[in-house]
Amino acid sequence: MKTLNQNQISTVCTKLVDVLPMLIQHFNIEPLEYPNRYSFPCPVHGGDSPEGCSIFTDGDSVTGNWKCWTNQCEQDYQSNIFGFVRGVLSQREGKDLSMNYIYDFCLDFLKLDPEQLNTQESQPKKEIKLLEIFERKIERTPSKISRKEVISRIKIPAEYFIGRGYVPETLETFDIGTCFTKNQAMSGRVVVPIYDKDYKYVGCVGRATNENLKPKWLHSKGFKKSVLYGLNIAKDFMGKKKVLFLLEGQGDVWRMHEAGFKNSVSIFGSSISDDQLLILEQSGALNLIILTDYDDAGKKAAKQIVKKCGRRFNYYRPEISKKDVGEMTIEQIHEEIKPQLEKDNLI
Repeated sequence: MKTLNQNQISTVCTKLVDVLPMLIQHFNIEPLEYPNRYSFPCPVHGGDSPEGCSIFTDGDSVTGNWKCWTNQCEQDYQSNIFGFVRGVLSQREGKDLSMNYIYDFCLDFLKLDPEQLNTQESQPKKEIKLLEIFERKIERTPSKISRKEVISRIKIPAEYFIGRGYVPETLETFDIGTCFTKNQAMSGRVVVPIYDKDYKYVGCVGRATNENLKPKWLHSKGFKKSVLYGLNIAKDFMGKKKVLFLLEGQGDVWRMHEAGFKNSVSIFGSSISDDQLLILEQSGALNLIILTDYDDAGKKAAKQIVKKCGRRFNYYRPEISKKDVGEMTIEQIHEEIKPQLEKDNLI
């Protein structure tokens, strides 16, 4: 068995980055495209979050590196593109594949002759914490799109989500509608507007309702995890105890809202960004009820949120019988979550 050195792997990584779109297509991944990254459900642990995994395409020392936001899979396979390939192929084969196997796969994919491969003086790129890069603060100009203008462009409430079990009044509260305007980026999609705490429009998420419309989830250009979804409403319902529910998705917030817990916000996934942490501190919340998903990844995420937020808040993690709040009925929320909160004197 041949012995690989870091220069060989670094050279292969550089060449894989040059054909990154082809590599993603080869693995049958349909990503959301952003200026600095591709995002998609993590293929290594089989995640279903549309932005559960990212490959970075911009930034001198992170280009080609990847990050699994929900399960930290890159920690098992290295955070460079070579590690991503190894993780995907190992998952598909049902066993950890050797570095040599992955190296040979990469050479075959790149159509390279190992004898001609130049591996001289190739210095490995410094691997840095991608979380810090992704969550770096970016100055933005205030949105000039009013809430009134947003509402005028979509038909509210969205029939698609009514069919998924949400009541029209909830969708109307959160301005969830369908875009029928032709020649628009969100045409034919259910649109979820995103506002900051003062109801200033900062972007939107569009969900395809037609299987032929790709990608399934589409974010407005330049959208970042710089807000807490639903805080524009939740800030007025935290009560004297300053309680805030922290959830992963927008649908989870809607379900909690329907159950009477209007002090609920979403962090757009299982990781909380520095911008979101700052907003959380400024919100006045004192008690956080963490309701990230109840699978292994969600439980791990809850611990990481507590670690990142530190001693700024009191934390609570109710037990539920479903994978996430979005799968629960209002009755189940009242039967399972409410008694635990009453026991802790939070409601």
